[in-house]
Amino acid sequence: MLKPPNELKIIIDSREIKSRVARVLYDQGVTLVPKSLIVGDYVVSDRVVIERKSSADLESSIIDGRIFKQAEELTDNFDRPIIIIEGDYHNGRVHPNATRGAIASLTTDFGIPVINVPDSDEAAFLIIAYARREQSELNRPITYSAKRKGLTDKQLQESIIGSFPNFGPQIAKNLLKHFKTIKRVVNAGEEHLIKVDKVGKIKAKRFNEIVNKRYGKA
Repeated sequence: MLKPPNELKIIIDSREIKSRVARVLYDQGVTLVPKSLIVGDYVVSDRVVIERKSSADLESSIIDGRIFKQAEELTDNFDRPIIIIEGDYHNGRVHPNATRGAIASLTTDFGIPVINVPDSDEAAFLIIAYARREQSELNRPITYSAKRKGLTDKQLQESIIGSFPNFGPQIAKNLLKHFKTIKRVVNAGEEHLIKVDKVGKIKAKRFNEIVNKRYGKA
């Protein structure tokens, strides 16, 4: 027999506790266990963790490349990670093709299901469904022992270059493959930067402006 929501327990990241999702879970009677989670937002069993993102969160994590680091951490720590995206992600700062590409990578390269829901209420009820399946049908325990891995030197280099305006992870990789070191990327002139795939004149000019601008000036 399936457990009703008031017999389910979910470990929730403490930063999520004031969210609409948390409110719906609480109203449904789910026992919420707040914890400072370093990986994921909602833990429903020893193998299933859920990362919840609004459309704005998704855009930001694609722009700075954080989404793929998160995906790596999710798959390193849980057998069945899931990403839930709330709202329409087609009308924001990121081109829809870039978003589709990121989702394709998450599902094929990392094997993480990505589920789009219209709002926080639907996200909450979907989380309840996962918790019910894990804890009621499969009788799996709910535990959390995730650890965050430190960045490798390669990842740190990509993160540094990818943090520049309008670059992101792919351009960072292209630049580092071409110039070999951060120092050479930073010292490169516009005429050399534009030779790298996906950089272009506007990005190259802005990069040089930031690199050479005197600190403290608006």
